[in-house]
Amino acid sequence: MEGIFRLRRQTNRWARFAEVSVRLVPAGGAGVVVRADAFRWPHPAAADGSAEAEAREGAWYALRELPAGVRSLLVEVTEIAIAPADTGPGDVKFAAAHAVWQALGYLPPRPPFTGEDGNPVFPVAETPEQGL
Repeated sequence: MEGIFRLRRQTNRWARFAEVSVRLVPAGGAGVVVRADAFRWPHPAAADGSAEAEAREGAWYALRELPAGVRSLLVEVTEIAIAPADTGPGDVKFAAAHAVWQALGYLPPRPPFTGEDGNPVFPVAETPEQGL
């Protein structure tokens, strides 16, 4: 199963952009990997690992929000696109979570959303061990 999500949000103050593509494979347990060639074009966040870390966090967030019987998936982040001026903290995480849900045709009851300022808001407290 494959999914892609593009966060494009313009407010009167900020522009927000991130695009993440994922491939989901049934597995014995949950897991997340980011392909070494995932970045569409060079960006400082690619070099420092922050966008890759956010992609992992977003995929784990999405897995934790799935019904218990559907969590045994390996999420492979196949592509990450970010923009120098328009990608901020939380944008890649937001896009990765929504890409996973898009691949499954699922949206949790309380999904992350963008606030009035355009910043991603994650309504559920998260820990990597929660529910997995």
